[in-house]
Amino acid sequence: MKKLLLSLILICGALNSNAQSSSTKEIAYVKNITPSGNLAQKYTDAIRNNVIQGLIESKRLMVKDIKSDQQFQAEWAKRGEDSSISEEEYGFQILRNLNARWVIGGNITRVEAVKKDTYYSATILISLDIIDVATGTIKTQESLSSELSIIEIGGNSTTGSTEDEALSNAAKVFTNRAKTFAENNFELLGAILEVSSEKKGKAEEVYIDLGESSGVKEGDAFEVFESRIIAGRQSKKKIGELKVKAVEGDDLALCKVTKSGDVILQKIQALGEGEQLQIESKRKKKPII
Repeated sequence: MKKLLLSLILICGALNSNAQSSSTKEIAYVKNITPSGNLAQKYTDAIRNNVIQGLIESKRLMVKDIKSDQQFQAEWAKRGEDSSISEEEYGFQILRNLNARWVIGGNITRVEAVKKDTYYSATILISLDIIDVATGTIKTQESLSSELSIIEIGGNSTTGSTEDEALSNAAKVFTNRAKTFAENNFELLGAILEVSSEKKGKAEEVYIDLGESSGVKEGDAFEVFESRIIAGRQSKKKIGELKVKAVEGDDLALCKVTKSGDVILQKIQALGEGEQLQIESKRKKKPII
């Protein structure tokens, strides 16, 4: 009976929740990343390609490369010699027609390769912008560095026997940096499906309607919110926190309640038909360098 109930809840959750499934992910185009000084093009391309890869690996967005996207380039080619509208605005018009939500671009702000005794050590800094296609304004601007934290050093390197090798290794770090950048700036939205276990009036574990297809993994943290309408306005109040214990499907994960299990249980028990407690991913902490 419990399995049947869970199946019914999952079906309703898939139809009614605002989880970011692959079909509803926002579209983000990646434009040029401007190089610093006379940086060789191969390093600029490597950094940009690794940023794109990291954004894809986050699974938060439908990521498209503006330079290779056939739909965008076909529309761009139609501009010809028309100078009645700026290139920037023309590009935004195309992106709006392609249902794009964001444009991600930026600058390489620092590149340095220093010779040590027997090797080279490289440092690269970049600044990434998230631009709202609807308004053409910057939503977020964030600096990312290739410098490694103590716990990252084992699986990464920003050094090499040559300057070229050190810079190439430093560029690879931006795959993980861009992944974290996406996870911090494009939150996951979902809902609690049901309480899996409770004890002494507290919810201990719950199921949520987010999983593998959204990039959810063990250890990810979520905040739980109660939404209400007060005098025609929506009120959003945080009531607890969760941590993913196991990902069990494309849109299903088991979470441990880490804060306010009693409040979460009370609120779930008081929900009306079709109502759910909403969840939102917590921002990840930056690595300590």
